[in-house]
Amino acid sequence: MTITEADRSVLLPQDVEVLQYLATHGPTRTGDIASGMTADLSVSAVRERLWVLMGLDNRVESRDRQIVDKDVETGEWGLVDQIENSARGHIPDDQQLLLQRMEDEQVRRALDRGCDRRAVMDVLGISRRSTFNKVKRAYAYDFPLDAFSRGGRPTDGSRPKRDTQATKNESDQQQRLDDVADQEDGSLGRIETWGTPESNTDEPGVHDGDLRNGRSADDDGLSDELRRHLQQAIDSLQEANSAL
Repeated sequence: MTITEADRSVLLPQDVEVLQYLATHGPTRTGDIASGMTADLSVSAVRERLWVLMGLDNRVESRDRQIVDKDVETGEWGLVDQIENSARGHIPDDQQLLLQRMEDEQVRRALDRGCDRRAVMDVLGISRRSTFNKVKRAYAYDFPLDAFSRGGRPTDGSRPKRDTQATKNESDQQQRLDDVADQEDGSLGRIETWGTPESNTDEPGVHDGDLRNGRSADDDGLSDELRRHLQQAIDSLQEANSAL
């Protein structure tokens, strides 16, 4: 591969060594890369450099090809041709990771549009270092934040032209989001219903057979009493009608 001057404006000297390591050893874990470096770098420091390398094509305008990728199935890093299941654009099933990807992309967009870094820090309650790491991750994973949009359709004047394939890709992304939402709902367990008290089946005299359509035995007793009053009222009306 060719590293241009524009690339070098973003990269550090150790990044070239990371590329050489990946080219030689193939897909591998972050810890293995850190231990194989000549420079004394921590695992977290190597991970940050891998984010930069993975998102290089999104940061450098003249670069049109991604060079480093991460396998979403194995968690291993490698050159693009070495990775089978790319993590770029992937929508995680894990709720916390999903929220992190969304926040990363929001921070990146805010800073790219000139928002004050301090304001972003204050709003999200994060450190200055975290804002830089979030931008690195956002460029690397290129999370499809627009797929989460629930707003109205753009006007004809602002609606971008799209080809059929792009529309199909967005539909596929939305389907994946719906699948994630279904999985999350299933993992939440019981969902509280406001205004409906839970029946205590441990109370004496209340058994499973006494529960019908969410009503306890006391509810059935109350219904029987109401029915008796209604029947008495009907009988009285019938007697009055006969007398007339």
